Amino acid sequence: MKKTLALGFVAALSPGMAWAGLEICNETSEQHSVAIGYQKDGQWISEGWWNIPSGACQEAVKGDLPARYYYLHAKASGRAAQGQGYTFCTRMDVFTIVGDDNCEGRGFIASDFLQIDTGETAKHHTHRIVTATSKNSASKDRAAAIASATAPEATGSGLSRGQHGEPYSDRLMFQSCDIFDGLEACSFVGNGWRFYAFYDDPTPSAYLRQFEDVPVNTPVSVTGDLISSSVSTALLAITELEPPWHQDPYAQFNQNLQGDWVSADDPNNTMFIFGSEMHSYYKSDHTDTYFLSIQPDCPDSAGAGPVMVQTSETYGDEYCYLIDNLAGGWLDLILMGHEALISYRKVN
Repeated sequence: MKKTLALGFVAALSPGMAWAGLEICNETSEQHSVAIGYQKDGQWISEGWWNIPSGACQEAVKGDLPARYYYLHAKASGRAAQGQGYTFCTRMDVFTIVGDDNCEGRGFIASDFLQIDTGETAKHHTHRIVTATSKNSASKDRAAAIASATAPEATGSGLSRGQHGEPYSDRLMFQSCDIFDGLEACSFVGNGWRFYAFYDDPTPSAYLRQFEDVPVNTPVSVTGDLISSSVSTALLAITELEPPWHQDPYAQFNQNLQGDWVSADDPNNTMFIFGSEMHSYYKSDHTDTYFLSIQPDCPDSAGAGPVMVQTSETYGDEYCYLIDNLAGGWLDLILMGHEALISYRKVN
């Protein structure tokens, strides 16, 4: 199982309702087909499919849970499965597959799963599949609704600037409010960094929860304190998140970038884009995470644009690509300074 840092979308996690086992409940309006992944006796195993009608539940793992972490791939007709960069092997019909590597070479499909954290001592857990519009959906309909009517008002969190670190303010892209390493936080991407504001540490959770339904890649003005930082991540204490939520000239570019892509030159070279984060893979092995920013131009583009600026999470290196084409399921990029054309095809 190849792990990246936790991404934006996670279906709602809630305390277990069954007395034992892992229960999957479908709280959407569509039937979902579900596969799970887990580790047993030192081996990664994936199993599927459970067909769960709307409003129904299925017990995917019976008895006391032997592990803390499980992995889920849930898909419905007309809806792409939401994942977090955890790769397991699947196939179209019923399956139990041992091993998570070389999926394509073994005749399987390399699929993206999300992680379920059942807790350190839980023997039972209920995971609820919720409709994408209830948690950080990037759909046009949801984005339009948020932009036109339902964005939270610009109110303060109650924190005072300068109490928790160096005063900080900038325009960032909202990524998600989610669970990171077992802790709730809202995350943002900007300037080649990922920023976290953890619930009640010190930003009040009641303040952050009002932003849980804001779509991914929504531009926000963030004011607060920079508590600490590392090579590519930083912790924030937020005093205020401000609208407007809809003034992003590159919203359509960001929307078209979302999802899975495969290189036109090398099918082993793939990437998954969620929000402003890109996770790159080679032969299903995760190679790096990049923070993305769509900009009018960059120093190497000589005024040409728009460009995609990628910043490596691991090394902090920055790359500027001219967006030559982003239409019809194709992404054509030109790396500035090298003038080489790189093409990707969208994976449905």
